[in-house]
Amino acid sequence: MSESVGLYQKQVQVQKQVQRMSQRQIQALSLLSMGSRELREEIYKNASQNPALEIVSDPLASSHEEIENFQHKYNREDSGFSDYGSRKYGDGDAYQAALENSEDRRETLQQHLMEQLNLSRVSEDEYSLCRALIYNLDKNGCYGNMLSPESLLDKKRPLQTKALLAQCLDRIQRMDPVGTCCKNLEESLFVQAKIAGNAPALALFILDGHLDLLNPPQPDKVIKNLKDFREKWHSKKFAHRLLIDDIKLTEALVEETIDFIQTLNPRPAAEYSSDVSELDSNRPDIILTVEKKEGRIFSDDFSRGKIVCDEKSYYQIKYASGILPELRLSADYYDKSAVDKAKEFLLNLQYRESSIVFQGCAIVHYQKDFFNEGPGHLNVLTRRQVAEMLGIHESTVSRMSSKNNSKYIQTEWGLFPASYFFSSGVSSSDGREKISSDSIKVKIQKLLEEANYSDSQLTTFLNDQGIKIARRTVAKYRQQIGIKNSYERS
Repeated sequence: MSESVGLYQKQVQVQKQVQRMSQRQIQALSLLSMGSRELREEIYKNASQNPALEIVSDPLASSHEEIENFQHKYNREDSGFSDYGSRKYGDGDAYQAALENSEDRRETLQQHLMEQLNLSRVSEDEYSLCRALIYNLDKNGCYGNMLSPESLLDKKRPLQTKALLAQCLDRIQRMDPVGTCCKNLEESLFVQAKIAGNAPALALFILDGHLDLLNPPQPDKVIKNLKDFREKWHSKKFAHRLLIDDIKLTEALVEETIDFIQTLNPRPAAEYSSDVSELDSNRPDIILTVEKKEGRIFSDDFSRGKIVCDEKSYYQIKYASGILPELRLSADYYDKSAVDKAKEFLLNLQYRESSIVFQGCAIVHYQKDFFNEGPGHLNVLTRRQVAEMLGIHESTVSRMSSKNNSKYIQTEWGLFPASYFFSSGVSSSDGREKISSDSIKVKIQKLLEEANYSDSQLTTFLNDQGIKIARRTVAKYRQQIGIKNSYERS
């Protein structure tokens, strides 16, 4: 029996819901994620390509001639106005996917260290010097191929001495990750060993410029290398005594030393990206300022940037345009297409400003304890909480507050990255609430002001207070606030 094969056409009705982003939505989200410098360039590009847009003033330009020079700089002959948007943004779905995944980019080492510095109680001179040192680090977290630390001392600041420089270096080296801000990675291992406090004396000798003696890392051959080095050293005239002269070299000791060295982190900055640009070009964008003002309001007013503080005062949140030029519609241009594009761009700029202010209001609303009492009083806050409060997508909040952007908030207590206010935490013993890591660090600091407690004792005290936390987490928090271990403090 033969079988016949044929092609048939059949109509099928399928109902599905697909969300596609318009070019306006794509541009609005793109502007929201930009820092001030990127947005400044974007404004000049649009103004140079669209005659319906006019730059009124620019905080970085002292004359109209300078504004024209800026426009000429950003004007490209090959980028006509009519097709600029389609070439820049491309396919809507692909660009949306790229935006949704932008939060996955790693935090820079400089941002991570600056967050810890902003939590430290230091003088203005020490803060300035620490910041210069942090932005002078290369991708390995070292300064060996960058500017010499001594060259970063500000001659206009008489209190910035070599003693203060040594203090700043020590402070940064003890931050998380331990061992950055060293000349090279070998010195980083030596610094990590000193900070650990339990390093064998032989390990400190090997890591202090004699790492080659561990090649190969076999106890019997390492002992031979050490004895040969010691004999060669003392053959020199006027050779001083070495640390290993008083150490009895045994295979057990060498094996213990090798095991200890292997616990150290050979590349402490590996999990972070690097910002190796010059210090002056990496000043943070101060996008919001939060001030406490006298006066009574009965409820939060996000549209006016006002949040209730207490019965006598409120918080005023203001958007800071910073280095952004002022833009408006040109009164002398009437082409409908160009005017519509110009209005769309201005609306997207307004959307960026209002979104940032609304998110700032939500942050202040949730973190009133911080704005009342200062660092150490953060509540646990997630981006999802802010998104739900404002009725927006969580990714929109991330574009304003991700750790890899330069958006900062100026407060009474100092300058903080927007990401700082989103604090994780640990569970209480009963599991009913979460306690922020910032609050735990303050508790650790207060306990250590009372006595020289070990990390194990601190863990016990915190557990007794209803904070479920492990000893290694306590040690990590202690290091992040720049406090040595109990052995070094004794």
